Amino acid sequence: MDSSNYTPPARRSMTDEEITTALGNAQADEAGITAAMELLETQAQLRDIEKMEFSAWVIEMERNGSKEALLAVENAKRAQQGLEPLNELPGTAPVQPIEDVVAHLNNLYAKAPQTEPELSPTAEAPVEIELPPAVEAQFEPELPPIQPPPERQPEAIFTANQTESFDEFDRLLAADTVVGAEDELTALEEELAAEVSGAPVSAIEGIEVVEDDPGVVFDAEPAIEPVKLESVPKISRRSRASSQFWAWLGLGGSVLPLGLAWFVSKTEVSFSQSVVAIFLGALASALVISVGALAGKRSGLPTLLLSRAPFGVFANAVPASILTLVRLFWSAAILASVFAFGNDFFAIESRANFAATPNITLLSLAFVAIASAVTLAIFGGRVLFRAQQAVGVLGVLVVVVFIAFTAYSFSIQGLLAEPSSSWIDAFGIAVLTFSVFGLAWTSAGADFARKLATTARGASVVGWGVLALVLIPTVVASYGLALFSSTSSTSAKNPQNLIAELGSFVAPWLGYLMAASAMVSIVVVLAMSLYSSNLSLHSIGLKLTPAVAQPIIGVLAVGSAFIGYLYIEDLWSFIADYALMAAVPVAAWSGIFISDVLIRRIAYHEISLSRSYGFYKSINWVNLVGWLFATVIGFGFTYIDQPGFGWTGFIADQLINQSFWSITLFGIVMGFAFASLLPVLFGIPRIKRQEAEVLAIEARRDDLKDIFGLVD
Repeated sequence: MDSSNYTPPARRSMTDEEITTALGNAQADEAGITAAMELLETQAQLRDIEKMEFSAWVIEMERNGSKEALLAVENAKRAQQGLEPLNELPGTAPVQPIEDVVAHLNNLYAKAPQTEPELSPTAEAPVEIELPPAVEAQFEPELPPIQPPPERQPEAIFTANQTESFDEFDRLLAADTVVGAEDELTALEEELAAEVSGAPVSAIEGIEVVEDDPGVVFDAEPAIEPVKLESVPKISRRSRASSQFWAWLGLGGSVLPLGLAWFVSKTEVSFSQSVVAIFLGALASALVISVGALAGKRSGLPTLLLSRAPFGVFANAVPASILTLVRLFWSAAILASVFAFGNDFFAIESRANFAATPNITLLSLAFVAIASAVTLAIFGGRVLFRAQQAVGVLGVLVVVVFIAFTAYSFSIQGLLAEPSSSWIDAFGIAVLTFSVFGLAWTSAGADFARKLATTARGASVVGWGVLALVLIPTVVASYGLALFSSTSSTSAKNPQNLIAELGSFVAPWLGYLMAASAMVSIVVVLAMSLYSSNLSLHSIGLKLTPAVAQPIIGVLAVGSAFIGYLYIEDLWSFIADYALMAAVPVAAWSGIFISDVLIRRIAYHEISLSRSYGFYKSINWVNLVGWLFATVIGFGFTYIDQPGFGWTGFIADQLINQSFWSITLFGIVMGFAFASLLPVLFGIPRIKRQEAEVLAIEARRDDLKDIFGLVD
C-alpha cells in the first residue's frame, strides 16, 4: 500500500477561531445576520462531510492492519486533540477473553489463605509505669471475651453473568424514533423518581426533612420577582400542574360566584336551566384560560408576548394595547364594586360628604385593600402564589360554613320541578358568564403558568384548571342560585340588594365572615389583575419595574373607580354594559390566539418574538385584518345601552327579531367563532413552516455547541 494513503483527509471547514472572527466581523443588520446564519450552516455541513471522510479513512486503515496504518490513525486522532505525533505505536498487552480473566481471578481468590493476619508487637522495650493500687483498680478495664471470627467461605468476586441489567438501555434502543426514545427516557426518569421518593429516610441529627409543597416548587429567587420579556429559565420552571388549581382557586372558590348566582336569580330562567348555563359558561372560560396556560408552559413567556406569533411582532401592538386597556378597566371595575358594596355596608347617605364617619371608614378600608393589592403585585412570584393559596382555602372554608348554616332554607325538589323557560335567555346567561370569567382573564392565562415544568402533562394542566374554574364555582353558584331562587324577592339588580338578601339568610357573625372573605378575595384578584397588567405593558414596550409600574397602575385604577363611584348613578349597569363592550375585541383576539396555540406542536422561538425579521415577521395581515373584521361583526350583533354606543347592533338592525341578538349576546360568540377559523383556514401552512424553521435552527445550534460552548 502506498504511503500516501496513510495521510488523513484534508480539512474542508474553517477552524473555530476563523468562524469566531468571521462572525465578529459580520454586520449587525438583517443582511449581516442572514449571512452569518448561512456561514454557520455551510460550516456545519462541511464538518459533517469531514466526519464521514475521516470515518471512512479510519475504517480503511483498520482493514489494512499494518503498523504504519494504525500509527497513522493514532497520530490523526492525536492531531485532533492538539497532541504531538508518535514515532511508533505504544506497546499494548494482549487482551484475553473476559471469561478467561474472570475464571483466572476466581481461581486465585479461592486458593488464597482466608485466615486473618496476626499483628505482632514491635521489638521495643516495654515501658513500665508504677501506679498506686487505687489508680490501677480505677483504670483497669473489664473487657468482654473475644470471640473468634467465623470461618468465611470463599466466594467469587467476579462472575461472567454478574453484570448490571441493561433493560433500561434496551428500552431506549428499541424505540423506533427519537421522540419514542425521549418518551422512554421520561418514563425511566419518572420510575427512578418514584423509587427515590419511596426509599426510607433515616433521621440524621441536624438535618430537617422538608415536605413537598402542595402545588409549586420555587427555585431560589429574590423576594420581588423581576419582570423580564424573556423565557423563565428551565431550572426555575419546576412548578407542578396542580399549581394551576391554586392560582385560580381564589377566583372560583370564593364567595364571588354567589354574586353571579344572585344576578342570575333575578332573571326569568328556571333553576335547572340556569345551572346548565352557568356550567357551560364556566367550562368555556376554563378552556380559553387553560389553553393560554399551555402556551405559557410551553414557552415560559407571558400571554401578550406570545400573541406576537399569530399577529406579528409590530402588528401585535394593536390588539395588545386594547387588551391592556381592558385589563385596566377590569381593575377599576373591581375597585368600583368594592366602593358600591361598601356604600351600603356602611350605610353611607351622602357620597360627597367625605368628613362623615362612614365615608372615612370606607375610604380607609379601600386604601388598605388597594395598598395590599399593589404590594402583592409588586412582589409577585412566591408571595402572590401563597396569597392565592391562602385566599382560595379561606374562601372554600367560608362557603362550606355558609352551606352548613343555610342547607335547610330551600327545597331542591321544588326548584327542579320548575317549568322550563326560554333557552334563549339561558344562552345569554352562558355568554355573560363566559364574558365575565373567561374573556376577562384569557389574556392572563400564560402569565400564571410561566413557571410550569416543561415535563408537566398538558391534560393535567387543563384538568387542574377545570377543577378550579368549572367544578368548584359551578357548585358554589348553583347552591347560591337555589338559595336566592327560593325567596320571593323581586329586588332590582343592585349590589346593595345582594347584601340585604344575604343578611336575611345568615346570622350577623356569618355575614361579617363572608364580607371579610369577599374582601380578601377581591384584594388577591385585584393583585392578579395588576400583576398581569404590568406584563401586558412590557409586551407593548412599556418596560417598568414592578415597584414603579404597580403603583402607577393602581393609581389609575383607583382614580377611574372613584370617579365612577361619585358621578355614575347606575354604576352596576355601567359596569355590565362596558364589560360586554370590552368582551367583543377580546373575544376576537382570543379566537385567533387559542386556535394558533392549538395548531402549534413545539415551543416558540423566543428571539423571533422580539425581532421583526424573525420567523413570525413584523405583520401578519391576515390575522390583523381578520381580528378587526371579527370585532366589527361582534359589535354589529351586540347591543350596548350606553351613551355614545347607539351605533352598536347595526347588523342586527337589518335583520328580524332584534330581541334575539340583544338577549343572547350572540355577537360575542360570532366574533369569537369567526376569528377562530382564521388560523385554521389560512394559518396552518405558515405555522408549519415556522415550526420547521425553528427545528432547523435548533438542529444547527446543537451541531455548533462545540464552537460556542453552549449549554442547555
